[in-house]
Amino acid sequence: MPKAKRVKPWLTLSVAMGNPIQVGGLLGSVALAWYAGRKGARGTRWMVASRLVAYFCEHAFSHWLVGRALGIRFTSYGLHGTSHPQHYPPGARFFFSRLPLLSARADPTSLAGATPTSRAAMYAAGTVATVAASIAIPGYCWLRGVRGARGFFAGANLWSVPLLLSESLREGGDLRRALRELTR
Repeated sequence: MPKAKRVKPWLTLSVAMGNPIQVGGLLGSVALAWYAGRKGARGTRWMVASRLVAYFCEHAFSHWLVGRALGIRFTSYGLHGTSHPQHYPPGARFFFSRLPLLSARADPTSLAGATPTSRAAMYAAGTVATVAASIAIPGYCWLRGVRGARGFFAGANLWSVPLLLSESLREGGDLRRALRELTR
């Protein structure tokens, strides 16, 4: 099976530019979730906003954070739609191909020189962060009595099922690459 071509970014951001954007987004997401909790039953919009903001910031930044902690260098971030539009049904494909998502661009030499365990951890970090945020944000809001948080918790975690399947089964999926690194 031929290797899928890498998606060409609409815009390339330096690491020095991309990290503050993502850290700011993640801090903003925490603030929105906290505010939703303070609003209690009336915090639904803030809860949804918190999860959306986190969704755009957690994945690529987690790859970078774990990768850097394990010695992998990155060259930049790419801004583009989904990296695998062919795996979405037509309506979702159109939508996800146009969402402004970031991808962490690892330095190929650094990546090749890293241990398999380091590469596996870096690959898995994005998916793990996405699932963790899908649990943490609506879970916190549910505990704080935000209206609709229980349903949002269930929906966000049901959304994680196809994510985990895709990342595990798809040739270029992060979890599949992580497993491949560990079984070399």
